[in-house]
Amino acid sequence: MKRLLFFALLPLLAIDLSARTPEPSFPETVEVDGAELTKRGEYRYVYRFFFKLYDAALYAPAEASVAEILQAETPFRLQFRYLREIEKSIILKSADTMLAKNLSDSELDTIQDRIDQLNDAYTTVRDGDRSSLTYEPDVGTTLRINGESVVTIEGDDFAPLYFKIWLGDQPISRSLRAALLDE
Repeated sequence: MKRLLFFALLPLLAIDLSARTPEPSFPETVEVDGAELTKRGEYRYVYRFFFKLYDAALYAPAEASVAEILQAETPFRLQFRYLREIEKSIILKSADTMLAKNLSDSELDTIQDRIDQLNDAYTTVRDGDRSSLTYEPDVGTTLRINGESVVTIEGDDFAPLYFKIWLGDQPISRSLRAALLDE
């Protein structure tokens, strides 16, 4: 019986890998309020080995250190290109889970009202949609969806905490973090 099951499943194992979605390819630079930001790294996030969810790229000034990015001492942008539909509820649940893993209760309390404001602005995304979170000192963190500014969250303390979802000690993916920060 086991042999029969193995041979029945064998064609599923011989998946044509040449039909894969192309690897991420973001531009080398982007402009943020007149300043040129350079791509630090990019990554394709795949959930549970099979579900390609999104491509991500991190941009910052060429001379910026990892510490300056993580402490929000410099402008930076995290850009996404979605490879499938992702419901808003899934995005929010994932963000909440990662924030709980990376922030203390007091840190979470400090920014919770701004997280709620950002969560209200998120939408379900579809295959081909793009979004970005851009941090600018003295301005805040701006969410753009398909190029349109949706909301700006004020406060220089928000970005170093919220971006821990992807760049924290317990990120959504260690491989993603390493690739984005070029570590």
